[in-house]
Amino acid sequence: MAIRFPNANPQQLEAIRHVDGPLLIIAGPGTGKTYTLINRTLNLIINKKVDPNKIFISTFTEKAANELVTRLSNELEKYNIDFNTNEMYIGTFHSICLKILKDSISFTDLKKNFKLYDQFDQQYFIYQHLSSFKEIEFFDEYYEFGTYWDKCENILKDINRLVEELIDYNDLLASNNKDYIFYGKLLETYKKLRVEHNFIDFSSIQVETYKLLLSNKELFSKIQNSIDFVMIDEYQDTNHIQERIAFLLSKKNNLCVVGDDDQSIYRFRGATVRNILEFTTHFTDCKKVELVNNYRSHKDIVKFYNNWMDTTEGRDFHFNWDI
Repeated sequence: MAIRFPNANPQQLEAIRHVDGPLLIIAGPGTGKTYTLINRTLNLIINKKVDPNKIFISTFTEKAANELVTRLSNELEKYNIDFNTNEMYIGTFHSICLKILKDSISFTDLKKNFKLYDQFDQQYFIYQHLSSFKEIEFFDEYYEFGTYWDKCENILKDINRLVEELIDYNDLLASNNKDYIFYGKLLETYKKLRVEHNFIDFSSIQVETYKLLLSNKELFSKIQNSIDFVMIDEYQDTNHIQERIAFLLSKKNNLCVVGDDDQSIYRFRGATVRNILEFTTHFTDCKKVELVNNYRSHKDIVKFYNNWMDTTEGRDFHFNWDI
């Protein structure tokens, strides 16, 4: 039995029914983007008979990912669809990449029972091994001020930034530039320590996954062929490596991204609003849908927002008040 989506507004319905080819959904706060993502997934699974395991759905936070899983599970159960969320590519970018690494650990530098370090673990590890970093020539020149803990925080920021931009320390070391050589040695030292102590951090999860896919053609082909549709929420908060993985996995250009180019809040963590601003330029046939009906904010707030957009250099985007 087909689903008609009678509660969707025209813009939501347009996004839900779009199946083939790239799709950009611009969705401000309160415009029902999660509703649209869930129902677009239901349209693929129920109306288009797509295997749930062939759909890749990523969002930025664990909370949002859990909400997606819960809402999708509840809807699929209504239609007696046989599925297992543990077998689906659904979650945060980090959790999906970690799943790929665990399933393919024999092809990585990791050993069994490797540890996953969060940001604090990572910084404390650098603190414990600060002597190794201090051996790098000109270290005190680059990290002159602050306590040892402050220096470790700055080292951490530099390492994660370079890792997430896919900078190869060998390229830096081959340069004649003093700065490049220093940061190349910084990355090299950290990588050797990370492999030696058998852990992975949140930045390295994505980079190691990306490198694994590029270096192992058989594995890459297997994973790519197991995914027919890629959907990414909060695309304005993705970074360079996440964009590369998304394009790599969307073999048939069935890539749908959702976001608000006015709301990138994770730029300090490497997010770049460029990803969403330039998304359509990567394709010749990209469809763009703007969700403009606001179901959350009071009409006076919406009016103020629209007036503010008219008097600034912001993009020409307006909400419609709906109840």
